[in-house]
Amino acid sequence: MHEELNPIMGMAKEVGLVHTDSLEITNDPRFFRKSVLNKRLMAFSSLSVVSGLMVGTSTAVISMKKDINLVSFEGQLQLLSFGIMTMVLFANIVATYVGVAQVYHTYRLETSGPTGFEMATSYYLNPNIVSWRHIAIKGMLHSLPMFLVSTGIRIEVSFDNAAEKFQPPSFWAARFLGLSFMGCYCVMAVILYYVHWKHTEVFRERYSLMQAQTEPYLTQVRQQMSGRGRNMPLDV
Repeated sequence: MHEELNPIMGMAKEVGLVHTDSLEITNDPRFFRKSVLNKRLMAFSSLSVVSGLMVGTSTAVISMKKDINLVSFEGQLQLLSFGIMTMVLFANIVATYVGVAQVYHTYRLETSGPTGFEMATSYYLNPNIVSWRHIAIKGMLHSLPMFLVSTGIRIEVSFDNAAEKFQPPSFWAARFLGLSFMGCYCVMAVILYYVHWKHTEVFRERYSLMQAQTEPYLTQVRQQMSGRGRNMPLDV
């Protein structure tokens, strides 16, 4: 009764937005054994948790009121703090995506067939995957002191604003800053989409290679397991 998709999901499948097939599931006992790859993935997953927390914290700071006046020294400090926090946010968003996508892709490949571990290892050691993993880890670790610097600047500005009368920025200065940072965030979104595209393409390449190599073998084994020749007498 529930094997057919509803019309909306059916249309999404036709245009390639969703898929109704997944990797093969086999209860291979090798999947239950610990490996060096799994230990590395566990360590990498813990870093993605930290980056996720940093994304939430930096987003809350960036969404605060923008009362930046470039004429004053306090406004210039605010702009510097906002720019540093933007870099912190971008570094941790990349780290969060890489930490989730690489673990997800690796586990899917590892549990997908008789050569799953080898394909998962080749995905994990792919130069593109390795480079983005290193960038994500370094960016997340370096963003921690940058976060403290930005917080210190905001504290200094808060003290100054408490002692002096606040001067709001002009309309055109606010418009310029808004459009500048909007363009900056759009560029960061394009970079993040490229990271997603590269990870997906490497995963699809490894999965297609695994299917091409194992499908003939699995087909022959299934034919032999289907009972062909059961009626012939046993010689032992």
